[in-house]
This record gives sequence, C-alpha cells and structure tokens, in this order.
Amino acid sequence: MKKTFFLAVFAFCVCGVQAAAQTPGPPPVLQIVREDIKTGMMEPHSREANGTVRIWAKAKSPHHRLALVPVAGNENEVTYLWPFDSMDAFGKAKQDLDKIAVTYKADFDRTRHTGEDYHSAQRDMVARLRPDLSYNGAADMAHSRFMRVETIRVRPGHASEFEEARRIMTAAHVKAKVDENMAVYQVMGGTQTGTYIVLIPWKSLAEADGVAPQPHGKAYQDALGESGNKKLANLSSDSIAFNDVSIYAFNPQLSYVFKEWVDADPAYWTLKPMTTSAPAPAKKKMPAKAEEKKP
Repeated sequence: MKKTFFLAVFAFCVCGVQAAAQTPGPPPVLQIVREDIKTGMMEPHSREANGTVRIWAKAKSPHHRLALVPVAGNENEVTYLWPFDSMDAFGKAKQDLDKIAVTYKADFDRTRHTGEDYHSAQRDMVARLRPDLSYNGAADMAHSRFMRVETIRVRPGHASEFEEARRIMTAAHVKAKVDENMAVYQVMGGTQTGTYIVLIPWKSLAEADGVAPQPHGKAYQDALGESGNKKLANLSSDSIAFNDVSIYAFNPQLSYVFKEWVDADPAYWTLKPMTTSAPAPAKKKMPAKAEEKKP
C-alpha cells in the first residue's frame, strides 16, 4: 500500500466538523502531504487516487482527506489535508487504513497500477492548531471551493515577535468584524522549525479581491490604526524570514470528505469513477499532390 494511503496534506484546515468529535471549528491536528507527480502521469495518478478514495468510502473509513490542486503554478502537484482530534488519533489512522487495505485487498489490486511510480517526490508534515492566532475558524467548508495557503518561516529566536504580530491582526479582525475564516497552524515536524501555515477557505476566487490593495477594506485598517499598522510592519519585518502565498482549488474526486459535506452539496462531493480521457483524433493525411507533367 502506498505511503499516500495514510498520509495527507494541507486542507481540512478550517473544516466545519472535526474528524471524530464532529464539533465546529478547525481540527486540532492537521496532516499535510504534498505529492509531486511525474510529467505526463497526472491523469493516471488521479484515476488511481480516485479509486482509492472510493474504496475508503465503501469501507466507511473514519478518516477523511481533502485534495487540493494549484490554481496557478506546478500542474503536476497534489496536496492532501487530513484532520485529526489529537496526535494519538493521527498515530492510529495508519493502523486503521492498513486494516482496510487488507480487507479490501482485491479492490486495491484492481485499482493499483503495476508500472513505475507516478510520484517524483512526496513530503509530509504534521501541524497543530494555534487557536490564539486564528480567527472565526468554523467555515462553511461544504460550499468552499478554494484555499489560500500562506507558508511563513520565522527567524530563529523571533517566534514571540511573530506571534505578537498575529495577535494584533486577529484583534483587528475581531474589531472590524471581518467576514473571513482563518486557521493558523504551527508545524511540529516534517519541515524547518519555526514554520507556520495560515489557511483561508474561499467559496469563489472573487474573495481574493478583498486581499489587495488594502486588505479587508477601511474598517480593518481603521481597527489597526496608524500605530498598529506601524507596529505590525516592524514586528513582521523583524520576525519573518520567508513568506509564500499559494492558491489551491479543491478536487472533490480525489477527496474523501465528511458525510455532512456530501449531504450539503451532493452534486459537487459525490464520488464518481474517473475514466480515461479520449485520445485526440488523428489528423487526416492530405493526399499526395500529383506531379505536373512537363510539356
């Protein structure tokens, strides 16, 4: 069974229900897995991944994942997010999925290809929720379609300044009543120390219009105030070594989500078999042009 059968990535971040407790809010622990797919292998990889999640659905697996694909950038990339209530639950997930792999071995054998590995690289990490740095986490994930993912690496010894900056931002969000859901995770393992991930789900890309040039509009800027803006800029400059923002689209056919999500939008979330796309029709050859006879 592939590593990806029990690892996952970037996304049930601000889910409307937690994996086991089914209570509102982001999951306390998030497993994030990024897969780089070999050029030309994205379609067969997607078919196999779709077959895997349909087997999990058949087995009624208690563990779920959300698949993300880049809106812009590397087209041969998939990121998966798996939510957990605790590190203990995260540790037990592999055992549960391994049992499903044994019970449904015949199904997996029919789904799994026998050729070369589709992956050129895989990376996974585990992160814990920072509720004190997050805002309005209980998002309507069933009707969300995109995710803004911000990866931040903090300079060694400057975590306190970074977290102070995030608390200033969160306080301004609360004061301005910003209509946004934001979950902040601190990575515990799998990448450099001092890495934080900020996840913001969107129902459409129109929500990106509220990010720039003046984030969240005048009410948010007024809530920060001139001194708050200046302090925020200084703290961020002193503490942040690296910052990257990516935008991902959900891929429902590579995801295995909560029943509540499927019930809320069955047309979008219901799993269906993925078929091979039809090959492009061959170009018709033009008949050879007859040579003109010379007089």
